[in-house]
Order: sequence, then C-alpha cells, then structure tokens
Amino acid sequence: MDMVILVLGTHLLAGGGLLLFGMLYFSGERGLAKEARELEETGVEVPAVLVAVEPLMRTDTLRVHYEYTTAGGSRALHTTGVSPNPLHVVGETFSLVRLPRVAKKVHMGTMAAVRKERRDRERYVRHAVWMMVAGFAACAVAVTGLVLLP
Repeated sequence: MDMVILVLGTHLLAGGGLLLFGMLYFSGERGLAKEARELEETGVEVPAVLVAVEPLMRTDTLRVHYEYTTAGGSRALHTTGVSPNPLHVVGETFSLVRLPRVAKKVHMGTMAAVRKERRDRERYVRHAVWMMVAGFAACAVAVTGLVLLP
C-alpha cells in the first residue's frame, strides 16, 4: 500500500513538472512563432553587405556587422555573433529578411530559411501543447489513484 502511494506521488510530481515545463516552453515559443509568422508573411528580402568583422575576447566567436537598406531608404546596421568561418569576408553580400516597417527585426538568410524557421517554431509550439496535455493527464491519473486508493 505504501509503495502504491509512493508511485502515485512520484507520478504526480513528474506530471506536475512536465506540465510546468510545458507551460514555460509554450509561452516562449508562442511569441517566437508569432514573430516568425509575421516575418514570413510581410518580410522583404534585401541584400546586406558585411562591413566589419571583429573577434571577441576569450571566446571562439566573431562579432560581424551587416549594413542593409531600411524601408525609408536609409542604411541600418545589424550586429550579430557568428562562429569563425572563412566565408565571412568583408564586402561580401548576404541575404537578410526584414519587416517593411520595423528595421530592428531582421533574419539573416533567405525567405526559404524564414519559412523553415516558421515551420520549426510552430512544431515546437505543438510539442509544448502535447507536453502540457501529457503532464495534465499524468496528474489527473495520479490524483484519481490517490483519491480512490483508501
């Protein structure tokens, strides 16, 4: 009898943990999926020129600066960190997808990469929902077992 209560209690804790983790994961991924969807639907692919590469101290990454044209016609700078790669040559042109009205949100890559990112983010949201459902089901089974046990 004590072993059954121990197993059901452990099942309840595991299900609660899974439910909590699914809720945290869902809240973050839902926002990222929304941004990816907006970028795919209204994004504009523009060429970005690599203007500077600088090494970061005590790490194996480089800070690279890309310059691209905004919606208003002015030039904007996008800074990101990348791993050392001989393909990062100053003056080279890379694809960048930006929103038509907000210059701050950009995605390095082509529209095909943006579509793949959107599919991945939506799949992550579905996985988070299934994690929450599994956690809820585990908790429900454990609580039902603990209530019906005595």
